[in-house]
Order: sequence, then C-alpha cells, then structure tokens
Amino acid sequence: MGARHVIAVVEEHETDRGWRFGCDLAGCGYAWVRLDWSDYDHWCPGGDISPSIVVERVLTLMSTEGLTIPSNFDIARIHRLLNNPEAVHQAIRPTTNGPD
Repeated sequence: MGARHVIAVVEEHETDRGWRFGCDLAGCGYAWVRLDWSDYDHWCPGGDISPSIVVERVLTLMSTEGLTIPSNFDIARIHRLLNNPEAVHQAIRPTTNGPD
C-alpha cells in the first residue's frame, strides 16, 4: 500500500510579524507561507489551534477549491482568492456532528 500524501508544514520560523512556514504540498511541490500575528489572532482569537495547523487547513482548502498555491505568499491572500470568509473559518475550525 502506498503512502498517503497530505499538505503538511515541515519547517517553521518565527519572524518579526509572525511566522514563516515551509510546506510540502502533498508531494507535488513546496511553498513558503507567511502568517502574521494579526491574521492568526483574527482566525484563532483564543490561540487554541496551532499556527501550523491553521496554515495546513487553509492550504488544504485552497487545494480542494482548485486554487493555485503560490510558492511564496502570505496566507491572508486567501481572502482575495476565495471570497468566502465563512469557508475559511469552517476550514480552520471544522464543526463536528457527533457528541463532544
């Protein structure tokens, strides 16, 4: 059985405004993604989801929506590429239908 490839953060670096992540795009390429603290605070006001998980989930959303993932970009760009803030929030914080 072959290995299942997923979008994954493989490098994390802190910057003066947030983080920079090196991401494996499911074995189909590599991207450098910036996430500013202000965007992270907007998407995760309680800080309960790791910044790297936020990046992985937004990149996965971009992929499932058929959007091209640039090799070097700021993750906040998702708002210009996908004019659906609810889809972004749902991707970051998926709801479950089962009991907690």
